[in-house]
Amino acid sequence: MSGTERNRLFLLLGVLGILVIVLVVQRYRTQQQSRGAGKLAEVDFAPQTVPALDLAKLTPAPMNADGGERNPFVFGRRPTPTPNLTPRPTLPPRPTRRPRPTPTPYVIHTGDGKTLPPPPPFTGKYIGYFGPPSLPVAVFREGKEVRIAPDGGVLDNVFIIRKVGYESVKIGYVGYPEEVTTRVPLEK
Repeated sequence: MSGTERNRLFLLLGVLGILVIVLVVQRYRTQQQSRGAGKLAEVDFAPQTVPALDLAKLTPAPMNADGGERNPFVFGRRPTPTPNLTPRPTLPPRPTRRPRPTPTPYVIHTGDGKTLPPPPPFTGKYIGYFGPPSLPVAVFREGKEVRIAPDGGVLDNVFIIRKVGYESVKIGYVGYPEEVTTRVPLEK
């Protein structure tokens, strides 16, 4: 007999032993119950009366003429809303704007104590230059009119051409100090 057959045999014998124990216990219990059944007393039974059902109590009562009850299946008057009695919160004060500073008028003070108004704006457009590098001549356009002025020349008895460059012209003003200038770029 091999080892696996021996293990099967022990397993079957173990299952058979458990089955025998279960049957013995079952039989013992049934014998105990049959012996105790003869000693039980008979059950006492007393009939009870059932009260009659009163259908009048189940029917709804008629509605009162003053409308005390409301039908939940019919829309009625809306309830009045309860007013909110809590006061509104006070808002913090809005920030005030700083007062704008009043611009000081642009004035020019000369060395001899005179005060001059701002110079007039130059409206011409610088469109190019020509001439030798020692004496360049600037070309300006105002509308359809073309004007030329050499370096150091005066236009309209107001504007002085201080320096003509490749990309811009520096313009001064008649009657104003030399430091007061405007740069006019080359129009592209």
